[in-house]
Amino acid sequence: MQFRINVALIMIASLCGANLRGSPESDKGKKLYAQYCAECHGQGGEGVENEFSKPLIGDWPIEKLTDYVGKTMPDYDPDEVTGKDAELVSRFIYQSFYQKPELFRKESKIQLARLTNRQFRQSVTDLFAQFEGQPLLATPVQGLKGKYYNAEGMNKRKKMHAEQIDPFINFNFGKKAALDGMNPKKYSVYWEGSVLPRESGWYEFYVKSPNGFELSINRSIGPPTIDEKVTAGVLREKRTKLYLLGGRPYPIRLNYFKFDDPNASIALSWKTPVGQKEIIPSEYLFTQVVPPSFVTQQKLPPDDASHGYERGIQVDSTWDESITYAAIEAAKFAGIRMFRLARTSEKDENKREKIIAFAQEFVRYAFREKLSNDEVDHYIKSKFGEDVPLHVSVEKIVLLTLKSPRFLYPEWQSLAKKKKDPFVVASRMALYFWDSIPDKRIHSLIDRDQLIKEWQVEDQAKVMLKDARTKAKFNDFMMHWLDMKNKELPTISPKKYPKFNTGLALDLRRSLLSWVEKSVWEKNISWQEFLRMDHIQVNERIAKFYEMPYPAENNSSGFVELNASVIGHGGLFTHPYILASHSYPEESSPIHRGVFTARKILGRTLRPPTVAVSFRNTDFNPNWTMRQKVTELTRSANCMSCHDQINSSGFVLENFDATGKIRTQIQGRPIDLKVKYLDSEGEKREFQDANDLLKHALRSPKPAKSFIKELFMHLAKQATPSYGDLDTDKLSKMLQDGKLSIKDLYLKLCIEGASDGFAYAQ
Repeated sequence: MQFRINVALIMIASLCGANLRGSPESDKGKKLYAQYCAECHGQGGEGVENEFSKPLIGDWPIEKLTDYVGKTMPDYDPDEVTGKDAELVSRFIYQSFYQKPELFRKESKIQLARLTNRQFRQSVTDLFAQFEGQPLLATPVQGLKGKYYNAEGMNKRKKMHAEQIDPFINFNFGKKAALDGMNPKKYSVYWEGSVLPRESGWYEFYVKSPNGFELSINRSIGPPTIDEKVTAGVLREKRTKLYLLGGRPYPIRLNYFKFDDPNASIALSWKTPVGQKEIIPSEYLFTQVVPPSFVTQQKLPPDDASHGYERGIQVDSTWDESITYAAIEAAKFAGIRMFRLARTSEKDENKREKIIAFAQEFVRYAFREKLSNDEVDHYIKSKFGEDVPLHVSVEKIVLLTLKSPRFLYPEWQSLAKKKKDPFVVASRMALYFWDSIPDKRIHSLIDRDQLIKEWQVEDQAKVMLKDARTKAKFNDFMMHWLDMKNKELPTISPKKYPKFNTGLALDLRRSLLSWVEKSVWEKNISWQEFLRMDHIQVNERIAKFYEMPYPAENNSSGFVELNASVIGHGGLFTHPYILASHSYPEESSPIHRGVFTARKILGRTLRPPTVAVSFRNTDFNPNWTMRQKVTELTRSANCMSCHDQINSSGFVLENFDATGKIRTQIQGRPIDLKVKYLDSEGEKREFQDANDLLKHALRSPKPAKSFIKELFMHLAKQATPSYGDLDTDKLSKMLQDGKLSIKDLYLKLCIEGASDGFAYAQ
C-alpha cells in the first residue's frame, strides 16, 4: 500500500511539473525572451559575441532579476518589457539557465603555461639552494648581534670591549664613546645577523653616517654591497637597491669605524616595496647569520592577471629577453661559485668529475625528474670538452637549462604523460606549496619509492606545509585577497587628519599582516575566527592615534595583541588599514568599502560597471553626508544592479571615518547605519550595523566557497574545474562548518590538486 502511494505521489509531481513547463505563462516568457533578449544573450543564454558574450548566469534572486529586467531591458527600449511581462521573461530565464552554470561549462583542462615571475625567481633561487643550503632561522632572536671594539688605528680593531644585541641600528653617539669604558675617539662596531623581509619586491637599503662603514647584504664573500670605510668626516648617506624574495632570510653585516672624527652616528634604514624610508624595525632583524641566496636582479615584465591571479600565458620578446638575461646572470653566478656548488676546490684531483656530477644534479632538479642516459649526454657531458674551461662548461649548462621548456613549463611534464607518476605529484606540490621545484629530499623519496602511496604523499605534504616558503606564498595570496598587493599606502589628507601619516599607515599594514601570520600559522584559526578577527596587533603609534590602551612593557617588536572591541571594531573588514585604504583622502568611501566587503566578506559576484561614473564632491550639496551622495550617484537601475549590494555593504561602515577611527556623528548629525540587504537566496535582511553584516557572512556558505576558489587559483595558477578530483563544494562545507582550519585547507587543496589523476599504489 505504501509503495502505491509513493508511486502515485511521484506521478502527480511529474504531471504538475509538466503542466508548469508547458503552461501558457511559461510559453509566453519563452516567446518574450526570444523576441527581446535572444539577440544579445543567445537562444539558450549562452551569450553572443560582440554583444553580451558571457553566459546569462548569476546569483541574483528572482525578485531582483525581475526588477532589473523591468527597469532596464531590453537596453534599446526598457519600456518594452515591464510589469507582468518582465516577471514572465525573468522566470523563464531563472528556471531555464540563470542558476545552471553547468549548462555553459566547457570542458576545462590544465593549461600549459610558463612559470610566473614569482615561480621563476623562487625556482631559480631554490635550485642553487640545493647545493648551498636553505637559509633557515633555527632559533630566531630579534635584533642584530653587535661586537664593540676599541680601535688601534683607522679601520683596525684592537680588542673587543663588549658584545650585545641591538634591536635596530640608529645611534647618535656624538662625541661620546659607543659604550661606557671605550675610547671615545677610536672605536668600531661590527653588527651581523639576518634580515627577513615579509614580501617579495625591490628593497632600498640606506646607511647614514659621518664615519666609515661597510654594508654587505646577501653576501658571504667578495666586496661589500656599500663600501664607505674611508671616512669623509661629513654626514652622508649611501644606498643600494636589491630584489628580495619575501619570507626568506638574508645575511646582513654592517662594519662601522670611528677614528678621530668630531661626531659619531650610524643609521641603517630601508624602503620596502610598499612603504616609506624608515629605520629597519627589529621585527625584521635576527641575530642568526644564514647562508646567502642567489636571487636574480633582472626586472621581469608583469604577468597576466586578468583572471584575478597571475598566469604565465604571455610569451613575447620582452619576456624572452628578460628571462634570457636572468639565465645569463645565474650562469655567471654558477661559473664563479662552481667549486663551492660542487663541494670541491681548485686543487682537488677529482674536481672535474665532481663538477660534472653537480651539473647533472642541477639539470635533474630543474627538470623535476630523472634524466635518461641520452639526456645526460646531451645536456651535460657534451658541454665538457677537453679544451673548454670548467667554468665555461658550467655556464653553458645553466643557461641551456634555465632557458629550456622543460624548466620553464612545469605542466609540460604532466601533460606529456598519460599516466601520472610521483614526479608529477612532487612537481605540482612544490609549485602549489612554494612556487618552486621539488627539493633534494623529495627526489630522494621518489628514488626509494616513498611517494607512491596516499599516506606517503600526505606525510610529505605536511612537511612542506611547515616550510617557511609555504607561509611566504600564503602571505602573497593574502596581500592579493586583502587588496594590498602592489598598492600604495592609504593617502589620507594631512590637512583634515594631521596625525595620520605614512608611518602610521605602514604600521597598520604590518599590523594586519602580522595578525594573519600569527593567527593562521601559530594559532591555526578557523574560517569563522578569521572573519571575526576578535583581536588586533597594535604598537605604540597605532594605540595613540586610535586611543587604545597600550602596555608600558611592550615586546621587542613593538606590537602587542589587544581585543579589537576596545576601539569599537569587530570583523576583518573593520581593520583600520582596510577601512583607510578604501577611503577618499578626506572622507570615507562606502563604494570602495562596499566592493571589498561584498566580494571578500560576503562572497558575492559583482559585474564590472557598464558605465564609468566618477565621484566628484563638488557635484553634491555640501551639507549632504557621504551616504546621501552615493545614494544619489547610484540611483539609476543600471547602477543599482550591483550597487544594492555595494551600498548596503558600505553604508554599515559609515561609523568609521576615512582613517578607520570610530565616530558617532557626521556633520553634527547621528549616523544612519541601517540598510536593507537582499541575499542570493532572495531573503530580505536588515542590517543595523557592521556586526549584523558579519553575522550574516558567518552563516552564509558563499564567502567560504569564494575564498577557496581564489586560494586554489593562486596556488595552482589554474582554474578549479580543470581538476576532476578536486571537490571544492565538500571543502567549502568543511571550512564553513569549522571542520577545517585555514592552514588545513591549504594542505588539502595542495594534496588534492597535486594528486589529480594520479593512481596511488595499494
